[in-house]
Amino acid sequence: MLHALALAEIEDCNSEELENVSAFSYELIDAASIDAGSLQSIKTSNSKVELVFQWIQQLVVVNISTGVLAIPAPILSRSFQELANGMVEFHDAFKISSIPFPFPYAQTCDCLLALHWIGTPFVIC
Repeated sequence: MLHALALAEIEDCNSEELENVSAFSYELIDAASIDAGSLQSIKTSNSKVELVFQWIQQLVVVNISTGVLAIPAPILSRSFQELANGMVEFHDAFKISSIPFPFPYAQTCDCLLALHWIGTPFVIC
């Protein structure tokens, strides 16, 4: 669910319509086990990815204290670090997808490509 929400947010960062986002059509493993209140809170949240990320971290911490996850501390801290690195990469990808490409830069690139296309046959011959 976290990956689908992250892809959906990166894919459709400027639109309010959620029906056209293809990332929401992905199949989820055991999606029926999520209660209606949690699904409603995800649906109404403005930061869906961060909400599910926080839920995952809370589940890990709760299951450490109950003894379900009886693993050494270095391995556990590495799993938290990898989760955090994933969120950093998500935010970097979101910044890239939400900032528009500058129009003057695009036009300059097109002009230079056209000049290169026109000038290359004369330079080679």
